[in-house]
Amino acid sequence: MVLANSESESALLEWIESFGGSPWLLAIVMVVTTLFSEDLTCISGGVLAAKEMIPFWGATAACAFGIWVGDLGLDGLGCLAGRTKHWKWVDRIVTPERVARGRHLFEVYGVRWIFLSRFLPGTRLPSYVAAGAVGWSFRRFAFALAIAAVIWTPILCGLAFFAGRAVLEWVDSYQKWAWPVLIGAVILIWLIVRNVLPLFSWRGRRLLRARWTRLRRWEFWPIWAVYPPIVLCLLWQAIRLRGALLFTCCDPAIPHSGFAMESKGDILDALHCPDESRIRIANYRRLPAGEEGEERAIRVAEFLAEHGLAYPVVLKPDVGERGQGVAIVRDEEEARRWLDRCAEEALVQEFIEGVEFGVQWYRAPDEEVGTVPSIAGKETQYVIGDGQRTLEHLILDDARAVTMAHYFLAKFEPRLDEIPAENERVDLTEIGTHARGAVFTDERQYISDELRSVLDVLGDHYEGFHFGRYDVLVPSVADLQAGRNLVIVELNGVTGEPIHVYQPGFSWWRGIGDLCRHWKRACELGAANRARGAKPSSLGEFLRVVRAHRKQSWFEADELLARGGDE
Repeated sequence: MVLANSESESALLEWIESFGGSPWLLAIVMVVTTLFSEDLTCISGGVLAAKEMIPFWGATAACAFGIWVGDLGLDGLGCLAGRTKHWKWVDRIVTPERVARGRHLFEVYGVRWIFLSRFLPGTRLPSYVAAGAVGWSFRRFAFALAIAAVIWTPILCGLAFFAGRAVLEWVDSYQKWAWPVLIGAVILIWLIVRNVLPLFSWRGRRLLRARWTRLRRWEFWPIWAVYPPIVLCLLWQAIRLRGALLFTCCDPAIPHSGFAMESKGDILDALHCPDESRIRIANYRRLPAGEEGEERAIRVAEFLAEHGLAYPVVLKPDVGERGQGVAIVRDEEEARRWLDRCAEEALVQEFIEGVEFGVQWYRAPDEEVGTVPSIAGKETQYVIGDGQRTLEHLILDDARAVTMAHYFLAKFEPRLDEIPAENERVDLTEIGTHARGAVFTDERQYISDELRSVLDVLGDHYEGFHFGRYDVLVPSVADLQAGRNLVIVELNGVTGEPIHVYQPGFSWWRGIGDLCRHWKRACELGAANRARGAKPSSLGEFLRVVRAHRKQSWFEADELLARGGDE
C-alpha cells in the first residue's frame, strides 16, 4: 500500500491508539485496518508494542492475519473477473490461450513470485488478481501468502518497535522509489534475458538469428509497418477520384468488397462453375452458430456421407482471415475438439490434395476480357528426420523453419523431444497461410490465356464481382497453365493482395509498388462501379466493420489439435 502523507499516517496511528484500553479490541482493529493500509498498520503495531499497549507478537499476528485475509480477497476478485463474460473487451484480452499460458507460468514460478511480490510494493495487487484470473491453485496461493506474511510482518513490526515513528519516513521513501527501481530492474533483466543470455546456448543463438531475420526481411513485418505508404497511396487516389472509400465498391456483390467480416460461405454460394471439368468449387457445408458440438458433429458426418468423402476434412470459421482457426482434422475426435472450441458459424470443406496457388483476377465492368496480374505459389514447410536429432533441433537447424520458430515450437511443444526416423518427413504446415509458416513464391510466369479465360467465365456468372484472388489447388503446374482441374477453396475480395510480393528476397520497393497498384486498381474499379450506381460504404459503416473485425476472438487451431484440446 502507498502511504498518502505524514498527516494521514499520524491520524491513523492516533486512531488505532484510541482503542488501547483493550488489547483484544486493539488486535481486531489492526486486522481491519490492514485491509486499507498494510504497511502503515504493521508500523503502528510495532509502535504500540514499544509503548507496551499490546504484546509485540500479538500485534504481529493480528497484522499478518489481516494481510493474509486481504490478499485472499484479491485472489477472489481476480477469480470473479476471470469468469466475467459480460464485456467483449475482457474476452479479447483474457483469451483462453492467454489464460492457459498464464496458468502455466504460475505453475512454474507462482510460489516464488507471490512470495517476492510481498517485498515489492506495487506488484502485489496485479499479481494476486492475476493469480485468481488464471485459476491458479487457491491452496498454493494461500500457502505462499502465509509464508510471505509470516516473514514480512515481523520485519516491519520489528523495525517500528525499535525505531518508533522514525521508520515511517524510511518506509515512505522506500515506497516512493520502489516503482522506479522495480521498472529499471525489470527492463535491465528483460534486456539481459532476451539478448545476452541466449548467446550462451546453441538454441538461444538460433532464436536470436530468427529474430534478426524477421526484422531484416519485410515479408515478416507487421501490417502497421508495411502499410503506411499504401495509406498515402489511398489518400492520393481518394483525392484523384473524389471518393475516400471507393475500394469498398470495387466488388458490389460482396459486402464492403470483402474488406473485412465477409462470409466465406456467402461468397462460395454465389460462385457458379459451368464447366466443372476445368474448374469447380471444393464441396462444403455450413455449420450454423449456436448449435451444440454434437449437432455440428452430426452435420459433418452427413456431409461426408453425402459426398462420399472420408477424413481428413477442412474446418474453418465462416468469417476470418490469415488462416485463423482453419484446421485439417483427420478423425472424428479432432473434429469434435475443433467444433467445441469454435462457437461461431463455420464451414466444413472437402480436403483437396495438390499444389496450391493464389491467383488474382480483375475485370472492369465495361470489359469483356479480364486480367491475371499475379500468381503466387503456396509452399508448406517440412523437415526431414535423420534418426539422431530431435524435432526441436530439426526446426531450429532449418534455414527457413527457424524464421517461424516461435510458432512451430509452440505448435509442436508436446513433440519437440521426439526423434524422427531417418528420411521421415514431418510436415510443419498444412495450411497455405504465411502467418502459419507457408512460403509464398512469385509464379507469374505461369500466367496464361487459358487460365484467364476460365476465370473470365467465372466472372460472367458472378454478377457484381470484378476484383479478387482465388485460392485454388491443382494436380500440377501444367494443369494451372492449361486452365483445367482447378479446385477453388476460397475467394477473397479487395483484401486478396498480390501475395507474390511476400516471396523471400522480393525487394521492399517492388513489393510496395505492386501493393500500391493493387489498391489503385481497386479504387479505379470502385469509381467505375460508382458511375454505374454502386455506392461505397459510408464512413460509419466502414468503422463498424473495422470495430467488429477487431472484436473477433481467434484461436490457433493447430495448437488446439496438437495439445489434444487441453487449452
